[in-house]
Amino acid sequence: MRRLLVALALAGATATGVGCAQAQEAAQEIVEDDGGGWTLNWDAVARCESGQNWGHGPVRNSAGTFSGGLMIGHQYWKGYAGYSAPYLAPKHVQIQWAEDLIGGSYSVADRAWQCIGGPARSGV
Repeated sequence: MRRLLVALALAGATATGVGCAQAQEAAQEIVEDDGGGWTLNWDAVARCESGQNWGHGPVRNSAGTFSGGLMIGHQYWKGYAGYSAPYLAPKHVQIQWAEDLIGGSYSVADRAWQCIGGPARSGV
C-alpha cells in the first residue's frame, strides 16, 4: 500500500501537547492510497491529536472544548449516537462520527484535523 505524505500546517503543538515532531511522524501514516483512492488511518489521527487516548477528557481553548481520540469539538458532537460528549463514546462511534462528517471528502478532513493538514482547530 502506497502512503501519501501529508503537508502539515503546524504552527505549534496540538491542544493536548503532542509536539510537532510527533505530529509530523504520525501524519505520514494518516492518509493512505490503496490504489482505489485515499483513506484515513484514524488511529494515526488519534495518535497525533490525543496520544491515541480515545477517552481523552475535555480540553478547552479559544476555539471551544474538544475531547476523545480525535479531539472532536463538543459544539459539533450534539449528542451523537446517544453520547453526551465525544470522550464518553467508544472508539468506533468516534470514527463513525468523523466518517459521517467528512463524507468521503479529503478537503473536509484536511480542514477539520490539524494532523491531516488543516489549520489548528478550524471547525471541528
